[in-house]
Amino acid sequence: MMETYINFLERINKFETKELCFYENTFKPNKSLNDKFYVDKSFKNFYGDTVVFDLNVEQKNIISTIVECLYTETPNCFCQKLNPDTFHMTLHDLSNNCVLDNISNDLFFNEIKLLHELRKAKIKNETIKMKTNYIFNMMNTSLVLALIPINEEEHNKLFKLYNLVENVKSLSYPFTPHITLAYFNPNGFSFSNMNKLLRIVNEINSKTIDFEISTNKLFYQKFTDMNTYINVFKLLQNE
Repeated sequence: MMETYINFLERINKFETKELCFYENTFKPNKSLNDKFYVDKSFKNFYGDTVVFDLNVEQKNIISTIVECLYTETPNCFCQKLNPDTFHMTLHDLSNNCVLDNISNDLFFNEIKLLHELRKAKIKNETIKMKTNYIFNMMNTSLVLALIPINEEEHNKLFKLYNLVENVKSLSYPFTPHITLAYFNPNGFSFSNMNKLLRIVNEINSKTIDFEISTNKLFYQKFTDMNTYINVFKLLQNE
């Protein structure tokens, strides 16, 4: 069953707030970061597949400006910087693992199942009007920029696409549209760095940006680490 627009807003507004939140006086990173990053904060091999909206050049430039500000002011808070070419809004996670052999069958069947779903329900060439909400802490793994549909009609277009991929692999957690800006330092960071990061993010959160995404840039991707994504095919099939 599709989450209603009202319920969606009620859910995300509980944790997407103008004031960035950390839950301890010192930052304790999520242990899952150890699967994706070395102690020196460089990328580890990490494999999987996903469905994402690629962003246009102007949007990637906007995100890059935000990221540059974060790294200039608080570099010790984050891992190695993401390549701007990889910036995207995730529609639906699928499979991931640090060992490729552990998910090779999943990767194979996810692709087949997704192609089957696309034959059953052809995707329209359309745009979805979104806007930025707030930058927030995603479970002590990353700093992300939340996006929300501007109204119920845009919400329904987005969630119809989400449910199509949900038929490929159902997730145990609800959909929270976002763009990953940076992964946190797996070694943690100091109270002073936390306070500096809070100040910077709260300043950025005072602004809202319109963000239009397009099914023409909706891709099934596979990845080999958190900085290397490969487009396999567009979900919008040729007419």
